[in-house]
Amino acid sequence: MKKITLLILLIIFIFINNIFSQYKTIPYKQNSPKLLKEHKTELKESSTTFFAVSLATFLYLLNPIILLENDKISGGITKEVSLGFGYFGEHRIGLEYSYLFRDKNNSHLRLSYKYDYLFKDTEPSNLLQASTVISLGAGYFTDFEKSGIFPEISFGYSIRNDELLIYPHTKLRYTFTEKKYSNIIDFSFGVMIGFANPFIDLKIRKKR
Repeated sequence: MKKITLLILLIIFIFINNIFSQYKTIPYKQNSPKLLKEHKTELKESSTTFFAVSLATFLYLLNPIILLENDKISGGITKEVSLGFGYFGEHRIGLEYSYLFRDKNNSHLRLSYKYDYLFKDTEPSNLLQASTVISLGAGYFTDFEKSGIFPEISFGYSIRNDELLIYPHTKLRYTFTEKKYSNIIDFSFGVMIGFANPFIDLKIRKKR
């Protein structure tokens, strides 16, 4: 938990330091109203971009997860690695590790299959293409004491080409465990980056 707090403080420090460093770049003799106005506009755009990149990086590195088990709510972080196959990588295999902020059974591991239903017709391309997407899947769960199976549903925005997948999303799962244990409900969100379709050479060529 201390490491996570330090990381958040580091991101905030870098963000603030970036803002102040840009103010220092205005030459003293050139502080005319016009130059100041232009610089403020550039500063605002740069700060907004930096904040967006910092937020995206934070959500990619530390995807939050909320879990309900034994009538108790736990929080944690989770990270998934995805490997796609099929013509456009719409079929995916995912491996996900979650760490929960609690004393017992705080490590969860999941292996799953999922299918991405794209709302927009797309074709494999060297360029990144974007589409709203719903992903349906199922898989195997273990916390190294008990095991189970789960269905899952994700909703987000798929950004991909023939090899790369960037997937900001929210995900809901229900895990059925062995009879003597409680079933698990979890909700997570963040940015997942995976391989869209690395095994097939679609021989895409740029149009001239």
